[in-house]
Amino acid sequence: MSILRPASLAGLFILLALTACTREETTPEKPRPVRTLTVSPGGEGEEIVQTGDIQPRYETSLGFRIDGRLTARKVDVGAAVQPGQLIATLDDRDVRNELRAVEAELRSAQAAENLAKVALERQQALLSKNIVAQARVDEADANLSSAKARREAAEASLANARNKLAYTNLTADRAGVVTAIGANAGQVVSAGQMVATVASTDEKEAVFNVAETLVQEAPEHLSISVALVSDPAIKVSGTLREVSPSADPITRTYRVRISLPDAPEQMGLGATVTGRMRLEGGQGIRVPASAISNQSGEPAVYVVDRASASLLRKPVTVARYTDQEAVIASGLAAGDIVVTAGVSKLRPGQKIALDSEAGK
Repeated sequence: MSILRPASLAGLFILLALTACTREETTPEKPRPVRTLTVSPGGEGEEIVQTGDIQPRYETSLGFRIDGRLTARKVDVGAAVQPGQLIATLDDRDVRNELRAVEAELRSAQAAENLAKVALERQQALLSKNIVAQARVDEADANLSSAKARREAAEASLANARNKLAYTNLTADRAGVVTAIGANAGQVVSAGQMVATVASTDEKEAVFNVAETLVQEAPEHLSISVALVSDPAIKVSGTLREVSPSADPITRTYRVRISLPDAPEQMGLGATVTGRMRLEGGQGIRVPASAISNQSGEPAVYVVDRASASLLRKPVTVARYTDQEAVIASGLAAGDIVVTAGVSKLRPGQKIALDSEAGK
C-alpha cells in the first residue's frame, strides 16, 4: 500500500477543484420564466383623462388713464365686483382746478363771440345806409368766425377736463372677482399702471396642459366632460376653444382651453377639475407601463423570439402614457409577444420560459 505525499495531495485537490469549475461552467442556464402579452393595435378606443383647473376667459388689469396720487382703494383680493363699481380714486384737486380754468375760458370765448356778432350786425346796418365800406363788414365777419373758433376750442377743452375728472375714479367694466392688487392708498401711480386685476365670472374655462400627441390625435369637433375633483358628481360638457400654438419650453406640453358656457357656480375660479374624452380605436398599441425598459436613454421593450425562445430588445416610440399603460406609436407589430414584468432583470438573448399565466 502506497502512501501519498503532501505534494501529491495538494495536486489532487487542485485537479478536483478544476474539474468542478469546468462542470459548473458547462451547465446550461435554466430558462427564466416571464410574463408576456401578445399585442394587437387599436381596440375599442381609449378614454383620456387630464387634470386642470378653472380659469376666467377674460382677466383685466385695471389702471387709471392719468397720473396721480391714490387716495383710496375700495376693494381687496377676493372681492366680488359689479359693472360700474368703484375700485379706487385719485386726488382730484389739480384736475378740478384745471376744470375751473377751462370753464372760465369758455365763458370768455362765449362773451367774445356775442360781441363779435353784435359788431357784425352793426356794420351790416351801416353798410345798408352806405355809411361804411364793405371792407369793414368783411372785417367784422372775420372777427365773428375767429370768436366762434375760440368758443368751440374752449368747449372741447371743457369736455376733456370733465373726462379727466372722471378718470380720477377707477371703476369695474364687468362683473368679476379681484385676483390681484398693484397699488395702495398714498402711492403715486402712473397712467396705465395696474391697480387691480379683475377676473370675469361671466365666462369660465377649463385649462389643461396636454402632450403634443394628444393635441395631434384629438378629433376636430372635440367635446370634453369636465368634473370637479372634489365632487365628481358636479360636471359639465365643454367644447375646445383654443390650443396654444407653441409648447411650453420646460414641460413641452400645449395649453388647451375648454369653453364652459354652462359652468355651475360650484366650479369656482382655481378649482381643480378633470377632463375626459374618448379616442377611437386604432390609436397605437397599448402595453403595460411595466413593459417599458431603457436602451441608450430611449424607450424599448423585450419581445420573445419564438424560434429560439430568447429575448430581443426592440426600441419603440411611446406616444403617451396613461395611469397604467403606455401607448406605442411605432416599433411593435400585431402578434408580437412582449414581456410585461421584471424587464430590469432581463438581457437580450436570454432564454425564457413563458409563464403559465402569461397574457392574463
